[in-house]
Amino acid sequence: MKRQRSQSWDASNHDSSELLRQQSERPLNDQNSIFTMIVNHNIIKDISIIETYKEVDKISIHKKHYVNYVIKIKTDYFDYTVAKRYSEFEKLYEQVSPILHKLPKFPEKKLIKSNSKKNIAERKEMLEEILKYIQKNLNNQMHSFLNFLNIQQQFLKGGFGQNVRIHELSRDELGLIDLKETAKLTASNELEKMTFHYIVKLNDRIDEKSKIFSKMEQYFFGKTQYLNSQLLKFLLLGDDSKYKGIIELLRNPSKDSQSHISCVSGFQFLRKMLEYDYNPNADFFLKIFSELSIKQFKKIGLSFHICSRNKQLCKQHTLLLIYKYVKGNDLKPEFINFLLEDQDALQEFNSFSEIYQQKKEEPFQLVIDNNYYDDNQRDNLPTKSSSKEQQCLLEQDPTLELLQEIIKSTSISWKLVQEFENHSFQHIQGQIVKTIHPLKCNLEKAIEIVTTAKQKWVATMISRQQLKKINDNKYVIAETYLWQDKQLFKKVVFFSQETIIINENKFEILMQPEFEIQEYEQFQKYDEISQKLQITYGVYENGITTVTIIQNLFDKVQQLQYTPLLLKEVNYFEKSIQQLQILQSE
Repeated sequence: MKRQRSQSWDASNHDSSELLRQQSERPLNDQNSIFTMIVNHNIIKDISIIETYKEVDKISIHKKHYVNYVIKIKTDYFDYTVAKRYSEFEKLYEQVSPILHKLPKFPEKKLIKSNSKKNIAERKEMLEEILKYIQKNLNNQMHSFLNFLNIQQQFLKGGFGQNVRIHELSRDELGLIDLKETAKLTASNELEKMTFHYIVKLNDRIDEKSKIFSKMEQYFFGKTQYLNSQLLKFLLLGDDSKYKGIIELLRNPSKDSQSHISCVSGFQFLRKMLEYDYNPNADFFLKIFSELSIKQFKKIGLSFHICSRNKQLCKQHTLLLIYKYVKGNDLKPEFINFLLEDQDALQEFNSFSEIYQQKKEEPFQLVIDNNYYDDNQRDNLPTKSSSKEQQCLLEQDPTLELLQEIIKSTSISWKLVQEFENHSFQHIQGQIVKTIHPLKCNLEKAIEIVTTAKQKWVATMISRQQLKKINDNKYVIAETYLWQDKQLFKKVVFFSQETIIINENKFEILMQPEFEIQEYEQFQKYDEISQKLQITYGVYENGITTVTIIQNLFDKVQQLQYTPLLLKEVNYFEKSIQQLQILQSE
């Protein structure tokens, strides 16, 4: 039977694949880049000739058959085989000989019985010895050897050539060149000093890791957005010489209870760095986290934390971290095997991913069980109004004119949800919401606070951009929020027309949806688009500007976000007021 000449690696039927990461602006699908990476990182781990077979020689008039030598190449990411003839080995030997002067002897040609079993066995042994010698002494001058192995094609077939990271970040990419010499790395502020302080303590006091992680959690709350990329990488990876980073410090195969507590504390801190409630700059930290190579991430001992019976909490933390890593790199499912290695861990991760993905896709629904809520909570739930005028207003199409009519109405019954430091949050049937803010500042400062400085005090808002000036008082703006739907955080952007009207000691800001958004969408990163219909008005008197913000939650995306606020399940309102009080005094 005629044998297949070459067996290429195929991700669909091999288990040991690599999960990859974007390397840089320069793609790795150019041959020299891939070859350099393979040589510099010793990616070829073993090479051997595993079998031989004959094929009919349809060209030569002297021989009936020629012999194929099947070479098996083992790499960090996959194994594959390729078949080569004696003449191809001979050409390789000629190319490499000027570079490696101590190559093992090449098997001589024989005119008689060249394809005998004895001669094939002898050649196989000698050719394998040559291959192993070249592999051991491989350098960047011997790309001909890598061409001989067809290794570039194997990487490209596996999806490894599309601007991806195949191995560890280089020291230059990590910005850790200076970290080897601690004298060169100096902390410029208190936050940076404390970052180094905690990493040193974690390394020096192994038995106190859980306490240290807890202190770190308290200290870094609200401050992580001020850490630059170099410090975040140092926090994760250490300095690659003296001090270990969090990733490697969490690798602890011990089964004692203290080890378990340390793991939980460490994982909780790491997870919170990726959560927006804890770290306002979580998307930046996720980017740094995603740039870890597989080998670096594996130092955490993923399979151990997933499969150990005594580490249930560690398991959930670990699975979520893997999920964020995989999604952050947009990786193919088959690449995850190399990361986890253990089939039980892989099965656990697949189950977790499926459930977590379903939670992300499920729409948020408010299911009200009157037996579940106490009297105070039940009072805050939206109820039908007995006022005919009020009901009539709410049934009208949402417009700015309708909001202005509601503002002027004296028969509207507002329900108080929260009150904090004389600031209040109210609603009508969960559809119209109003917040009142007495600000100790002048009119101009109040306008700045509710427009250009809005993201500094609104707890869930992360950015506000002016996209287009229509006239002196009217602009197109984009406001981006980080909103939570169950365990999922979503970026929601509002494209709005904003009109500012100032009249002596009063101002009014009108916001309505901007529907022509095609020219702006490409510059925004978001999960969903929502629409805002809002009036903000302020009155200055006796050193106080009283600002009232009223909006119609006609959009379902907004309704889903405001439901937990109406039920007092979250404390965003108090957080916002605390930040607002700081801002008004600046």
